[in-house]
Amino acid sequence: MTDLKEIHTRMRVKKDEKKKLSGIFRDVFDQSKPYQEVLEKLKELKAKKIQLEHEIRSDLKSEMEQMDRLKLDLQSDAVLLSDAALTKLMKGETVEITDENDVKYEPVFKVTFKKAQ
Repeated sequence: MTDLKEIHTRMRVKKDEKKKLSGIFRDVFDQSKPYQEVLEKLKELKAKKIQLEHEIRSDLKSEMEQMDRLKLDLQSDAVLLSDAALTKLMKGETVEITDENDVKYEPVFKVTFKKAQ
């Protein structure tokens, strides 16, 4: 099995290489006049789109509030589901959900690393 540090180092080298290539592309795009003109038109259209969305949302204020409440409820239920699944797993129980259509769902656990403070 490959060492964690070796994999991490390899990933950092590839991320650095990807960052350099992205910089090259960004420089070429910045120097392209047709590309910059399209960006400007796009910026204007995005501003108009946002204005229209605000107008429409103001007409549907109660629906927007309901959607915001549902979004918060879904987020808190997702955390609750995750906590319950992790608790069952720690107890050695099988973690699986079957919905009303007999479709089975299994949990997916993900480990990420962040720089220590």
